[in-house]
Amino acid sequence: MKRKLGVGILFLLVTLFSMSGCQSNNALNQKEWDLLFVFDSSGWNVADIYGEMIAEDNGVIVNVMDHWKGGLEAKRLLNALRGNLGDDHDFEMGKIREDVEKAEVIVVYGNPEGSIMVDNPWDWNCGQNSLQECYVNNCSMDSFELYIDHMKEIFSIIIKLRKGKPTIIRTFDAYNPVMVNQCAENDTFDICKACWENYNKAIHQAADEMGIPVAKVFDAWNGPDHTEDPNGKGYTQADGIHPNKTGASVIAQLLRDLGYEPITP
Repeated sequence: MKRKLGVGILFLLVTLFSMSGCQSNNALNQKEWDLLFVFDSSGWNVADIYGEMIAEDNGVIVNVMDHWKGGLEAKRLLNALRGNLGDDHDFEMGKIREDVEKAEVIVVYGNPEGSIMVDNPWDWNCGQNSLQECYVNNCSMDSFELYIDHMKEIFSIIIKLRKGKPTIIRTFDAYNPVMVNQCAENDTFDICKACWENYNKAIHQAADEMGIPVAKVFDAWNGPDHTEDPNGKGYTQADGIHPNKTGASVIAQLLRDLGYEPITP
């Protein structure tokens, strides 16, 4: 009798544990998911394609909230998430906290233009302002410390706003569409490549410390050694900068390849 009771208790514990695990993993089992996509123009066309992939892979209806902003700075996104809009009267930025609260899938990114340290400012251009000549004065990793802090706080606020609900949170690093052609002309290519690598290391460091998966767009667009031209691969629009459908599909597939494991605060 004791033996049977022991087996029964063990079975009950295993069942309860399994139910608990399923409840956590199946928290996204509703039939409709909201995808919030907040990016600069390097994310053109990506949200809808990624939304279709999510729908296909998970058998759900996906409502896409594509809030891409040209030149979106991490600092601007952070201020919106803090609820401190200041002079920013953009309607979508004003409701960003509300959108985060209801989105099961969130993809976010902001560039470092507004995250310059007063005592150690990075000072370089290697494609982020594509109409300017390439130059490098300072792009050391420690010059990106404020940017790393801003990105970490962005992720932290998103997690807090989700209030314990499992959420698929993702980001991706930055491709460079002009570095190969433009920076080779004045012999700054090698040092510019190092700068862009540090920039992306900063994105990965912030995301890794917060447990956020990162799609490696830089490697896919610029090659594993970062010497390839995305334009030659047919990834950009006629402007030679922004993703066309092919380039956007590459980015969306990289996000898809990260899977759908949610982050549960």
